[in-house]
Amino acid sequence: MSSIRIFLTGATGNAGEYVLAELLRRNYTVTALVRKPSDSPGCRTVIGELTTIDRLGGEIRNADAIIHLACPRTDERERVLREDILGTSLLIDAWRSGPFIYASSPTIYGHPHTTVREDSTISLRQWYETGKFSNELQLRIAERDRPRGPCVRFRPAMLFTASKRRHGEQYLNSFYQHCRLGSKFVFDSEEGLETYGSSFVGGADFASAVAQSLDLKVGGSYNVVGGFCTWRQLVETINRIAGTRADFLIREETRPGPGECRPPQSRVFLDGSAFAEQTGFTPRQGLEELVEAFVRVESAQHA
Repeated sequence: MSSIRIFLTGATGNAGEYVLAELLRRNYTVTALVRKPSDSPGCRTVIGELTTIDRLGGEIRNADAIIHLACPRTDERERVLREDILGTSLLIDAWRSGPFIYASSPTIYGHPHTTVREDSTISLRQWYETGKFSNELQLRIAERDRPRGPCVRFRPAMLFTASKRRHGEQYLNSFYQHCRLGSKFVFDSEEGLETYGSSFVGGADFASAVAQSLDLKVGGSYNVVGGFCTWRQLVETINRIAGTRADFLIREETRPGPGECRPPQSRVFLDGSAFAEQTGFTPRQGLEELVEAFVRVESAQHA
């Protein structure tokens, strides 16, 4: 095993499974925080919550790097304040040295229609993204006031994974379920049908980016991107691979009725060049591969 010790939160989550696998592949020694007993071969697990993570201060202080992926993924004010903001504060307080890698979210940019870079305008609309940006600020202050190592704040594009856990929280699952139902996807214009969509990143590519960031000497905020697809491309790819027959509707009033789905009427195109320039990160997972993997896992679960 590597002598480099990683303290990882969110190891059993949608992205965490991939990150843990990549860290183990690179022979890091991983201690993973889990909320309940979990089968995580290859790493040591400790049971705890973000709200009481200070009880694990010894584990955190002994780590050579922190990777913080855990998040309640909620817009509930009290949970964001308690788990995201207080929990991350306690984790930062126990951190002693080495890099601190944090998974933020591009939702802090709102729903822009232009190319999004790390210095683009921040637009906080709900408690989820407020918690994410608050965590970023906490880390920036910690890095400035008591330098212990670089703070890398990732803003990963929409995650496309084939994880068996928490499918309901990702767009890929939502689109797939609507395709299975034969829903009609509603757009406000022909232009919207052709242009609305989002940047994405596969689970393995995101895990690779996280592992590469452990070598960074200077912290910062970074978009992490694998590619871009329009919603039309995503639906048509699912239709082709899964054999579904979802279709499209164009009308000015996009409020969905029975048998309809309204995708975000926006084009979120993240510029990931800054991180690529710092690390040489090159994504390897394309849309076709990611959808195929997702459909294969879903089909096996419903067989």
